[in-house]
Amino acid sequence: MCGRYVISYTLDELRQLLEFEDRPNLEPNYNVAPSLDLPVLRRGAGGGMRLTPVRWGLVPHWSKRGPGSQDPINARSETAAQKPSFRQALARRRALVPASGFYEWHRVGETKTPYFITRSDARPMMFAGLWERWGEGEAQIDSFAILTAAANEDIASIHHRTPVLIDPGAASDWLDPGTEPAPFLKPPPEGTFVLREVSEKVNSVRNGGPGLIEPVARLQGAPD
Repeated sequence: MCGRYVISYTLDELRQLLEFEDRPNLEPNYNVAPSLDLPVLRRGAGGGMRLTPVRWGLVPHWSKRGPGSQDPINARSETAAQKPSFRQALARRRALVPASGFYEWHRVGETKTPYFITRSDARPMMFAGLWERWGEGEAQIDSFAILTAAANEDIASIHHRTPVLIDPGAASDWLDPGTEPAPFLKPPPEGTFVLREVSEKVNSVRNGGPGLIEPVARLQGAPD
């Protein structure tokens, strides 16, 4: 799954990978959590890409209750085409979610150790996403979820799922509703990710700042 990620990229870094004209004010966030409005790339009316804020936690257009704390933040790529919450969005409303990296936790018994995962080439990641529009007028809300797949060899030792990544060269095809989504929905190839253990401070969404992604140095055999 993907439950937290990091935004530390700049607009210029994104524009080196993808073409879009929007220039929103991007604030770094080292502990991005669900329910926030976050930068998302979508296909505009003219076919070009638009970078706009969208709520993380997908609310289907047919929902009677509207947004809430249980809105799905991830969608399993293997079953999204069959799930009522994701089926139409996968066919018609795909998105790209830029990220500098994401956190994952390795659970052993009652202990959960956090890791920060980035691309091995240090470029921003482009998560495959889905988006929906709920409500009308001032109550209208756009929301998204991130598609996940089985973990690749890079991170399978700490977790069984990974976000699906879209290569920038395939971004327009992914966003095009006329393109079949299935070929994109696979784990990244081995060697895509590097990971490092980080502070348990990331466990709380109240904590932030670049110190969260600094590696934890463990001294083997050091006395308590």
